Formats: sequence, C-alpha cells, structure tokens
Amino acid sequence: MKFNLFILAISILSLSVSCEKKMDKIFDENPTDRLNATVSNVYSTLQSNKDGWVFKYFPSSALEFGGYTLFAKFTNNVDVSFEGDMTTLAAQTSTYTVVSGAGPILTFDTYNKIFHFFALPQYFNKLSTYQLPGFITSSSGVGAVNEGMKGENDFLVTKVTADSIVMEGRKSYNKLVMVPIKSADAATIVAAYRAAVTKFNAFSNYKFEVGTESFPATFANTTTKRALLIAGNTKPYAYRYTPTGLEFYTEYDVNGVKFRELKYVEPTGAYTKGYFTNDAGTIKLVPQS
Repeated sequence: MKFNLFILAISILSLSVSCEKKMDKIFDENPTDRLNATVSNVYSTLQSNKDGWVFKYFPSSALEFGGYTLFAKFTNNVDVSFEGDMTTLAAQTSTYTVVSGAGPILTFDTYNKIFHFFALPQYFNKLSTYQLPGFITSSSGVGAVNEGMKGENDFLVTKVTADSIVMEGRKSYNKLVMVPIKSADAATIVAAYRAAVTKFNAFSNYKFEVGTESFPATFANTTTKRALLIAGNTKPYAYRYTPTGLEFYTEYDVNGVKFRELKYVEPTGAYTKGYFTNDAGTIKLVPQS
C-alpha cells in the first residue's frame, strides 16, 4: 500500500512539472511586449501610405445617419488630417494617438472640425460655427439634442495589414475599415467622391424592384439621406456614396436577393432618373424623385 502511494505521489509530481514546462512554453513572450509591438505596428502602418487612407465611417450603432467617406493622412506619430466627401472644407489637422487596452486603440484626441462633427450633440451641430460647407446647414441640426449623430473618438484596432485596417467603434461596436489610397488616385479621389455625393444625394423617394415586385423605401434620416427604410422594417439599410454608386455597411437582403454594392446606371427607357443595381441585375433601387 505504501509503495502504491509512493508511486502515485511521484506520478503527480511528474505531471505537475510537465504542466509547468508547457505553461512556460505557452507564455514565453511577455504579453505587454506583444501588445506594445502591436501598437507600434499600427503607428507604422498608418504612416506607411503617404497618400493617406479612405476611412469608411458609419456613426451610430443604429446606422440611421448612414455612412461617410473620410480621407485621412497620418503624417507622423502625432498629426492626422481629414477631408470628407460630405463637405468642401479644406483638410483639417488635429492629433491622434494609439494606446494599449484590450488591444491597440486608435484615438483622435483633439478636436477636428470634420471628423468630430459626427460626435457633436445637436445642441452644437445646429450652430453655424460648427457646421461644414455643403453639409447639414439647417439651423435645426441633426440627431438628438444631447447626442447628435452619435459619433465617437476611440476605435479598437482588430486587424492590421498593408491592404486594410479594420476597427471596431468602442461605443457603437460598428465595424469600420480604412483602405490605402493608391498613388494613381490621390490627386482626384476626394473630388470624385464629392461629385458622387452631389449627384446621388439629390435623389429621394426610392423603391426596390425585385422581379415583378416593388418595395417602397424612405430615408431613415431625411437630413443625411444615407440610410433607407423599407416599409414594415425598422432596420435601416445604411450606405456610403461612391463614384460608381452605393456601398452598404453590410450585406443586406430584399425579398431573398442579397447585395452589398449597387452600381448606378444612367437614365434609360422608363428609368428617367437612372437606377442602382447589383452585378447580376437581380435587384434595382430606383429613384422616384
């Protein structure tokens, strides 16, 4: 009996030593060092593209205000400049930082007239002092008095490659993406997006056509006109304007037809204002006025 107990004790001790060795291998690298390296990688990637980034931005977790294309340049570890598709205002420079938290957190930590407009309460965004040329010039502003468009300043960086930076809004939890601007497009890209906004934002009173059926669609917010509501559906279909049409926040479905992007077709036949359609031509979004 004593011998058996002795063997059992030796076995337990051996197992414990083995587990400790395995744990040592798993946690060989210091977690703080790993996180610091990730933060450093975010900084270097942001600055690596001198022509800047297309920031596909969707404020508000409910997406009722739709999406916007911002153009960001990170010139060093401190300074960032923004332009926007929704305004003709010249580039505005402010500061940013990347800090460690649950992962790298990109924070725009000083006021930028373009970027932070989305975070202003309606109490402020209705004032001419804060408004942007060409964007929400109504004295009634947009959104709730204390929330406005529900924008945010802090973003958890979840993926970093040379081709894209994927983030999550720390308040909205919206998935947001930045993609690098190509050198060949750098001189014309801002003007191309602004021209698309001017052209497409003029449309209203849409309807979706799928086969022989049609589904009226109204704006979730009539001031911004970048998210659609289908009758009987409380979830907005949020989108950004692009030079080719509309790019939606995620893949949506209308009567069984899924889509993420709809390209604009110039006026033809009965479609006197043109229409937006997918590559397969199985769905049309038709402006009514």
